[in-house]
Amino acid sequence: MKNPIVNFAFTAALASIVLKMLYYIQFYPNDEFDMYVRFAYLLFFLLALFLGMRTWKSQNDPSEFTEDMKAGMKIASIYAMMVSAFTYAYYKFINPNYFEYKISENLRLASESGEDVDLDKVKETVSFIFDAFFHSTITLFGLIFIGLFYTIVIVAILRYKPEIYRD
Repeated sequence: MKNPIVNFAFTAALASIVLKMLYYIQFYPNDEFDMYVRFAYLLFFLLALFLGMRTWKSQNDPSEFTEDMKAGMKIASIYAMMVSAFTYAYYKFINPNYFEYKISENLRLASESGEDVDLDKVKETVSFIFDAFFHSTITLFGLIFIGLFYTIVIVAILRYKPEIYRD
C-alpha cells in the first residue's frame, strides 16, 4: 500500500456513504433505525484510523509522536470532509423532506405544549438547526473532534504496544 492514509480514509468514507444510501433506498429512514447508521459511521471511522495508522506505523517506524498525530488527523480530516460533503448533498438533494418533516414535527410539539410560545420564533430557530449546511458543518467539526480523540488513543496504543504493527 503506497499511501495507507488516503486509502483507508477513502475506503471508510465510501463504505459510510454506500451504507447511508442503502439505508435510504431499502428502508424508509426513521428515527429509531437512524442511530444504527450513525454507529456504523463511527465504526468505519475507527477502523480507518486504526488500520491506516497501523499500516502507516509499520512503514514509518520509528516515528515521532507529532508525526503519528499528523498521520491520524490526515485520515480523520479526509474522512470528515467526504462524509460532511455527502451529508450536505444528502439532506439538500437526496432527502430534502427529512428536515421539512423535522421542522413541522417540532412546530406541532411546540403548539401542543400548552405553553405560550411564539411559533414564528420556534420556526426560525428550528429552521436554522434543521438545515443541510448547518448539519454538514456540525458533522465536519464533530468528526474532526472525535478523530482527534481517537487518534490520541490509537497513537498511545501503538506506541505502548509496537508488536501490533510489527510483523
